[in-house]
Amino acid sequence: MKDNTSSSGRRDFLKLTGGALGIAAISYFFGLTDRAKPVPPSDELADYEDGEIGLPVFRGPYLQKDAQLASFLYKANIDRLTALCDQTLNTVESSPFKYIPLVSNVLLVYADMLVSSLDERDSRIGFIPETEVSFWVLTIAMQKASDRHIPHHLAWYLPYLLVDEANSIATGREVYGFNKQAGEFKKPKEIRSPQFNADVLGFKQFAPTAVARKERLLEINPASAETSQSKWNDWNSVKSEFAGELLKNVRPDLASGILEFAARAITDNVPLVFLKQFRHAANTRKVSYKTVVEAPLRIGVFHEGGPFSVPYKLSINHLDSHPFAQKLGLKAEQSSSLGAWMRVDFVLEHGVEYPG
Repeated sequence: MKDNTSSSGRRDFLKLTGGALGIAAISYFFGLTDRAKPVPPSDELADYEDGEIGLPVFRGPYLQKDAQLASFLYKANIDRLTALCDQTLNTVESSPFKYIPLVSNVLLVYADMLVSSLDERDSRIGFIPETEVSFWVLTIAMQKASDRHIPHHLAWYLPYLLVDEANSIATGREVYGFNKQAGEFKKPKEIRSPQFNADVLGFKQFAPTAVARKERLLEINPASAETSQSKWNDWNSVKSEFAGELLKNVRPDLASGILEFAARAITDNVPLVFLKQFRHAANTRKVSYKTVVEAPLRIGVFHEGGPFSVPYKLSINHLDSHPFAQKLGLKAEQSSSLGAWMRVDFVLEHGVEYPG
């Protein structure tokens, strides 16, 4: 069957960006015009009751210490990414932004780290080991105006995350709206030459009599032996390398002013964005709460890092319960266009909630 998302997606984007050229885009970027403001937390909000334990949902901010990261850039279908944003982030009609995928790439990130709270009370609990695999989509947040949408900032949307630790799943989903799901991993022996896989409790095919079982969802393998000895000295080097590769794959229907805006903004501190929602107990087809959340991810200490010298092959299997490849527009098998390893400490700061 013919996929009709391509032409309609381009028409919608051109309609959004048609009036957002030149000085309008630059003025928003430099803050010369008014920007949308998030809703600050009210002192009148009720306290969160956790029995003074702090588990399973820590208070924030959240420190990720001794994080070993492996990141891989893969080609994706821009129209599938657009549809995914429209089905999630852009369903909050009162949000001041419409999120549009900027590039036809998805970043796959493997992370092995120790997580703790930086809150005065909960920091006493200690560190919890956590491993996760996540998919990152770079979006441009277009601020809604009376007759147009204006580029406001960039944001990383994380539509899917696999995590091996229950407290992380509870905290991520409840506080920010991370779409965290349980996974098991065969971890790499060395982050500089990673080889790993991810299994989930899932369904190959939905059926009334089907029973969930452990299934292989994805594998990452190097095309050949890793020989890289080159290193980056700082976080800015990492950002510049990935920004250059990402900008090669900017969606083709961008107006020139938007491209200039993106090129300036891509090396800034780009926040994460999520859809936070909870089903209504009386009618589980409805929500009792729904909002868009953005949160800054701040690099605390950059220990070391470097590029991979060879491509890494992603093999991703279709499961009806985990249709990641279909939703993201990824091929079942493909090689990375860029990859890197890092050892860092970073902090996920308090977020902002836009009205829902």
